Amino acid sequence: MEKRFVRKISGFILIIFLFSVNYSYCQRQNKNKVLSNVGKYSLIKFSKPFSKDSILVTAFVEIPFQSLQFIKKEKFFFASYDVSISLRNKKGKRIFRTMWSDSIITNDYIQTQSKYRTKKHFVNLKVGKDEYIIDSELYDKDTRNKGSKKIKLDFSKKDKTPILFEPIIVTNLEGNWGFNDGEFPLTGKRITNIDDGLTLIISGFVDIGQYQVEMFLDGKNEEDAVIIIENDETPQGYFVTRYKLKKDDLSRLGLNPKFIIKQNGKERSIIKNISIFKPGLSGFVNNVENSFQQMRYILTNDERKKAKGKKGKELESLFLSFWKERDPTPNTSINELMEEYYIRVNYVNEYFNMSWREGWETDFGMIYILFGPPDQIERSNSTSTSSSIYQVWYYSRLNKQFVFKDQNGFGDYKLDRPFIGQNF
Repeated sequence: MEKRFVRKISGFILIIFLFSVNYSYCQRQNKNKVLSNVGKYSLIKFSKPFSKDSILVTAFVEIPFQSLQFIKKEKFFFASYDVSISLRNKKGKRIFRTMWSDSIITNDYIQTQSKYRTKKHFVNLKVGKDEYIIDSELYDKDTRNKGSKKIKLDFSKKDKTPILFEPIIVTNLEGNWGFNDGEFPLTGKRITNIDDGLTLIISGFVDIGQYQVEMFLDGKNEEDAVIIIENDETPQGYFVTRYKLKKDDLSRLGLNPKFIIKQNGKERSIIKNISIFKPGLSGFVNNVENSFQQMRYILTNDERKKAKGKKGKELESLFLSFWKERDPTPNTSINELMEEYYIRVNYVNEYFNMSWREGWETDFGMIYILFGPPDQIERSNSTSTSSSIYQVWYYSRLNKQFVFKDQNGFGDYKLDRPFIGQNF
């Protein structure tokens, strides 16, 4: 009986969301939040030598769906924007500018709140060994709000050979992204898939003659820790090479590989910091122990017993397995139910938070997490005959209503009767 109820509630969370997102909820945005969100896109650059005197800079803008305002029209959500990339010299004079006008259409509200679903635009810029500034501006056509980013480039010291550029990690993605066809540079430090290993692009400026590039893998035994990536000589004054890190290397890797270049008795080094992102984990989950506590409204007693006393990796393993069992689309990398659940947790923690209790622990938070935004809210103030303040949440599509009472007038609303089926 209990398991059937939990499955039913889990189904409600997904079904209500996918098919009945209330328009007013989708439009309900705090203006300050919208203003800050439009600036939450990324401007990223990747650099490698193009010749002995020039550098190829690939500049990317990556726009999370979450940073734009989506408008619901019938069954779809729409967002549209303009975004630009400009290059200026050290005196501020513009050398180059390009702009894209684009839009996003989706029928899934979950995607509109995603930090990891993005639109990407790039441009290749060929520059000399000097100082530059890359500017970008994002304009949300619905809110008319703007966000901007700036990156300073300093290639003026690249004559001091030997010199290493920051290694670039590329993965497979259909299309042309400024590298080889079908290669896309990883724009963050989070690596989502290591099944095929990782391809590194390592490059730098050198003098004419012999040079050596090494990579040190922390966590491997001493004899395997240093890998010779390149031991060569070049008449060009620069090099660009590739190295494939196998999955086995990554399993023992401290995720901070150190690269060293040696030439003519000189040595330079650079460390590349990366981290592995676990598939199936919501981007709204930052702390497994807290997120597990927030599952309490849908956990079964059996699951609760299994998790009792567990911490660290044991709890994380159970947490992932519990959500895997609830995944409505197990063949995809995104667990939509988990994503929606923690979107709601994130929402109630922002809007229903009390000074002594987080939003998810309140009765408002519990009902919102389980059933989503109400179709209608009715409010009543205190009267001469009653000091209580009420809110009634109506879910017409479920034929349910919940009455909350603020007995003391401090905003601490409680259900007027226990929710049948609470699974504490």
